Amino acid sequence: MKKAPFLRSTLTGIEYPFERLEEFADNGESLEVVVPGIENARPRPGSRIWDRFVEFMPFEGTHPELSLGEGATPLVDAGPALKSFTGLENLLFKNETTNPTWSFKDRGSIACSIMAVERGERVTATISTGNMGQSMAAYGSRAGLEVLVFLPAFVPREKVLSMAVHGATIVRVAGADYADMKMKVLGLASSLGLRIVSGNGPIRVEGYKMEAFELFEAFGGEAPDFIVVPTSACGHVRGIFKGFRELRAAGLVKRLPRMVIAQAAANSPVASAIRKGSREIVPFRNFTTIAEALSSGRPPGGEEILEKALEFGWLAEDATEEEILEAQA
Repeated sequence: MKKAPFLRSTLTGIEYPFERLEEFADNGESLEVVVPGIENARPRPGSRIWDRFVEFMPFEGTHPELSLGEGATPLVDAGPALKSFTGLENLLFKNETTNPTWSFKDRGSIACSIMAVERGERVTATISTGNMGQSMAAYGSRAGLEVLVFLPAFVPREKVLSMAVHGATIVRVAGADYADMKMKVLGLASSLGLRIVSGNGPIRVEGYKMEAFELFEAFGGEAPDFIVVPTSACGHVRGIFKGFRELRAAGLVKRLPRMVIAQAAANSPVASAIRKGSREIVPFRNFTTIAEALSSGRPPGGEEILEKALEFGWLAEDATEEEILEAQA
């Protein structure tokens, strides 16, 4: 299948070139990748999930040489105690901590690295409070890219070291509001001629689709009833759902899973809006939570998630600090 991918804004449908550096539309909407002819895509034989679902991806190749072994994460039965506690007979966990840098971010980072390599880019950048910076540093190093990581000043030293060990250049940015900082840094992409990847960018989201494809295989060619996703920037839940949407477009699944947004109560801009049936994100500021990786108090493009929640009947829950600590005990 010959590919001619392009980007499209998720609410108004404005189209942009696939190679666009800016990760959001000119009006601030999320962008998504469109691969024309996706309805004809079919899985192929292959040892890697990228090889099997290459027809669903916008890239020219699967680039196994850039892989660090991401994906193929175990689907683990929750066990009798948790099933009894929740009242759910069929409860499974997708253990994304088995990815190379211990987080689902690796799925998106290989996609971003492939994009950079295929476009002949030598430098890539990201903005992070930890996990994505570490992931992009590792995958950028693997791809021979120079990696810049923009960090808020409050990120602890041990997280900085996990990025620096891969050779990334660390740029600390002053300011206490991470959401404001993120928008300012992302706004530099065009003027710097630099691809600055974020947690909700369209290329990263393509990598997250692989989680949907793994679940599709694990469930014998069907979708789960519900998928609960801890959510910050919204890219992860967007990617999983996009994967299932494309499987449905190709006639491979008949129904879509219902997504459940999970956030910390101290910082729950998306979950709060979904429960209210709102189409508007109300920012959370000056919050403190033990779930520090869920740090987006005002996720760029978050309105798209609210629209999907209304259209597809998504659910949302938040957890207090006490509930989070109890679950960790």
